[in-house]
Amino acid sequence: MWGAQLIEINEFDSAIALKPFDGRSFRDAVMLYNSGCDIRYATGTDEFVPTSEVMSRLGFAGSDSNSFAAGIYLRDVQETRGETDDMFVGMVSGIVSGRAVWLRQLSILPGQRRKGLGSRAAQLVFEYLKQNRRVSVVFISVVDKNLPGLCFWKKLGFIVISSLEKKLFSGGQRHNVIIMQKKL
Repeated sequence: MWGAQLIEINEFDSAIALKPFDGRSFRDAVMLYNSGCDIRYATGTDEFVPTSEVMSRLGFAGSDSNSFAAGIYLRDVQETRGETDDMFVGMVSGIVSGRAVWLRQLSILPGQRRKGLGSRAAQLVFEYLKQNRRVSVVFISVVDKNLPGLCFWKKLGFIVISSLEKKLFSGGQRHNVIIMQKKL
C-alpha cells in the first residue's frame, strides 16, 4: 500500500490482531509516535516526527523486503453480526537478517498499557517470524533509563548482551543503550 514490499504480518489471538497499516491506523501511528515524552524511549527522539519520517522509521521508505511493520489492534468481535471492529492500540516494526530479527519498535498507546497487549503482540510476532522466516534470535535495544522497558523485555526472557553510548533526543545527550537478545 505504501510502496514498499514489507513482510506482511496478519496474526491474531483472542485479544489482539497484528495486521498491516491502513490509512486510518497509520494516522494513529503517527499520533502515537508524537504522543509525548513517555514514547521517546521507543522512538529515540523527543521532537515532533513528521509523517514521512515515521514512514521511514517503520520501514516504508524504499522496498526492503526484510522489514516489517504492523499495527496492533484490540479485537472486538461482534458475536451477533459475526464481524470484528478492531481498535488500533499500538505498533511493532523490525527487520529480519538471516535467522535474526532486530525489533525496531514495539509501542502501545498510553491508555492501553499494562494490560498484557505488548507481551501478546511480541509473542505473535516472534511465532510468526519463527515459523515463516525461520528466525531463531531476536535483538532489541533499550535506553538504560527506560526502567519499564527493561523490565518488560526481561519478563519476556531477553538477556543483556552488550551496551553502548549513543547520542539521543534533541539535546544530543549521551545515553547508555542496552542491547538485549532472546533465543526463540
